[in-house]
Amino acid sequence: MTIKLYHQVGHNANWNIDSFQDDNIGDGLILSPVHQPINQIEKLSSETKGCSFFDPQFYLPNSQKSKLQTYDFFPEVVSGGFSTIDFSASAHESAERCIAFQLGQNFDRVIIPARFYDQMIPNYVEQQEAYTVSPFLQCLKEIDLNKPVYMTLPVTDHMIKNTSYRSMILNWVTSHPEVDGVYVFVDIERRRKQIQDIDSIFEMLRFLADLKKADLDVVIGYSNTESLLFGLVGEISVTCGTFENTRMFSIDKFLESDDSRRGPRAKMYIPGLLNWVRINEAKEIKSVSSALWADIYQPTIYGDLAMSASKEPAFNQPNLYKDYFINFSKQICELSSCSEIERYELLRSWLKSAQDFYNKIESERIDLDLHSNGDHINPWLSAINKYAREHIS
Repeated sequence: MTIKLYHQVGHNANWNIDSFQDDNIGDGLILSPVHQPINQIEKLSSETKGCSFFDPQFYLPNSQKSKLQTYDFFPEVVSGGFSTIDFSASAHESAERCIAFQLGQNFDRVIIPARFYDQMIPNYVEQQEAYTVSPFLQCLKEIDLNKPVYMTLPVTDHMIKNTSYRSMILNWVTSHPEVDGVYVFVDIERRRKQIQDIDSIFEMLRFLADLKKADLDVVIGYSNTESLLFGLVGEISVTCGTFENTRMFSIDKFLESDDSRRGPRAKMYIPGLLNWVRINEAKEIKSVSSALWADIYQPTIYGDLAMSASKEPAFNQPNLYKDYFINFSKQICELSSCSEIERYELLRSWLKSAQDFYNKIESERIDLDLHSNGDHINPWLSAINKYAREHIS
């Protein structure tokens, strides 16, 4: 009942690639055309591509992002300017080109892309079928394929909280016997970096469990620390990313320039807190209580370099992210080695320990940033307890 970990590759892709190739972190890469032009994908080693896959990212088909324009199968490119009405004439050609690219690069699977809708449109299934699913499946029938096929399934938390809408999506996905798995992610409305809505976490777990019951392989993309909770549903794949736009989905990156955003304060992943903490606050905890620091953080060469730097590292420097990859992958590996009930018990113990650590930090008169103060811990406990009562005996 393995949990696999994939790098959700975004801007500064070399950090993920180095972590995978040099530090042996993760099982592969999910490559990102919105951040990597085609020549960068093509020059990756065959060994790396052979255990990775390519997300065509058709989420916003009329995106003008320059790197997407380097791919001749992207809807805006192949149709000479995307429109919903006109694309039907180009959909088969787009599918042919996209499949040929994925097979030519020898990725480990073929991904059928999808469009992202932020509303519960009544014809969601029909739109996805016409846009990509039908043309891709038709093209795949015409070739001798020896690789698994995955559908991309972008949904929102409102879709999976709505019983009838969720059933519609599940019935649609499971109606395609040619499909081996789903690459799914859930766009969740939130005010904080960590999800604090109990129902959103609980319904995600139920939705993922339903996909697993249908004998589909499940890859959960664009997830943050909540990936740990998804191990409760069994054998799955989760992701880790660098910047926040690879750890939570947003359509913004298909609209805005990376250069136009103001960079956030540098943060460090603290495994004992199941959260990211500003680097200056991490240093404060360590200086006030070395014993507490030893309880919540596992040192790595990259973390040591960041903590010992005379100047606070910028958010766009690699050490803090490479430190995160190592520490987060250790947690995933520990969960992966457990049975279903053991995973629940381990997660519950981690969450309860995190509660205690946050209380100790507060008792030391250290006030953490709004996004780092542990307000997600109780909702996560409630969500996994609710899920365990229903699904884990």
